[in-house]
Amino acid sequence: MPMLGMVKYGLISFLGLTLCACRSADLPNWPSELPEQHYFVSAYQSDIENKADQSQQEYLRWVISFYEGNLMVPTGWLYIQDIVVRSARPERKEELEIHLTALGGKIAAEWAKTNELRAIDSRMLGIWGSMLQLAKGPEQQHETIQLISEDVSSLLDKDLLAEEIQDARYEQRLGLQLFDNF
Repeated sequence: MPMLGMVKYGLISFLGLTLCACRSADLPNWPSELPEQHYFVSAYQSDIENKADQSQQEYLRWVISFYEGNLMVPTGWLYIQDIVVRSARPERKEELEIHLTALGGKIAAEWAKTNELRAIDSRMLGIWGSMLQLAKGPEQQHETIQLISEDVSSLLDKDLLAEEIQDARYEQRLGLQLFDNF
């Protein structure tokens, strides 16, 4: 009987620890200009493989870094989004804000994962940020956002390889001159 008691105690302890670990480990002081934290907590919780490699706190810190930038990349998504929205015609600003907020959330939720498991890497962020800033006029802005949105969805659905995300892809499809024959 003592062995059975130890097993019960071990099982109860394990369940208690598991319940504590499931408790929301939200970051206090979540920046108000970011999408709701629960969106990213839900994304984190749904990826069992990433949860095994990365704590929720670490994941959420990377989400904040995506939006705000960091020492290596001082301009985050909020900066890029602001530039694009400010350059738009007044009647398009609200629509752009909504679309870029949704796109940013989708990208951040994937990029914040551990390097080995994510489908979106920092190189892609650099390309997309550049393309968004280089797009001239409302039509090219719209086309750029649409192409990036499609590529993000295709990457997440595994219909597009990471290697296919190159400057030339956007230059050709959007009619951009990136280096003016440099």
